[in-house]
Amino acid sequence: MNILGRIQKIPGGLLIVPMLAAAVINTVFPSFFQIGDPTTALFTSKGTMVLIGMILLISGTQLNLSQLLVTLKRAGVLCISRILISCLFGWAFVHFFGIRGVGGVSAVAFIAVLTSCNPGLYLALMNTYGDDVDRAAFGILNLIAVPVIPVMILNSASGVGIDYLSVLATLVPFLIGILLGNLDSNIQKMFAPGTLILLPFLGTSFGSNIDLRIAFQSSLSGLLVTVLFLLICMLPLIGIDRTILRRPGYAAAATCSVAGLSMVVPSMAAGFNPAYAPYVDTAIAQIAFAVILTSVTVPYIVKRLAGGTATEASASTNH
Repeated sequence: MNILGRIQKIPGGLLIVPMLAAAVINTVFPSFFQIGDPTTALFTSKGTMVLIGMILLISGTQLNLSQLLVTLKRAGVLCISRILISCLFGWAFVHFFGIRGVGGVSAVAFIAVLTSCNPGLYLALMNTYGDDVDRAAFGILNLIAVPVIPVMILNSASGVGIDYLSVLATLVPFLIGILLGNLDSNIQKMFAPGTLILLPFLGTSFGSNIDLRIAFQSSLSGLLVTVLFLLICMLPLIGIDRTILRRPGYAAAATCSVAGLSMVVPSMAAGFNPAYAPYVDTAIAQIAFAVILTSVTVPYIVKRLAGGTATEASASTNH
């Protein structure tokens, strides 16, 4: 019964399959994951940041310092481009449509999705299609995956800026991993399979927070915000990846999936500015739909862009 083999045939399957399975369980039995620790801590959003921290440290151990400049170049260009695109279109959306938005899509939903990045899915895809540099970029991508970016854009008129402590907190485990992995190659070897082991747990923690019924109630507006996200973010980033970085574009596409963590953005934004409160529930449902839709579609887009590189990447991972 080759369950693992079947899951690995699905692009990003190590994260997506557990996420969807957890979403089904949470929809049918909403109390299942809340029976108490350690179950709740291991399989829900309660442990998401612990898992992300562990993956950051492990990813750091796999980054050779000789690859650091290349990693910063690739991931840095993509991250800066994402932030610029998000700021430009986020501010334009609020300017032209206000916080109420258009087509049933509020500003809080649009900006939360627009700024979202799922580093876990990116890493799952790069384990199949990418090289060591692509995989090492996971640590840098986590800097734009934190909810502070969309909240900053939404509340920029109120003077809310970047929480530099959050940026530092994201970097620390990654830097510790780099230090350990480069001081001792045995540590690097020991942690090598770590990300593959943790990805299913990360997927489960995302999925346990998704109610499929609520997500599909907003399917039309959720589809609209997802299509806008892919057009505004993915197409320009693929172009940047190909023209500036001279890469095939699959890594850029892999950064364009919506993370379950983005579902906390509407509540955070409403906490800073009560004007967003009427749109919180609908926005969460639309984001949940975008999480599901991009988790299914983005891996196949990445697969098409990667072309024949998957075999080589898999071979290099196995050695």
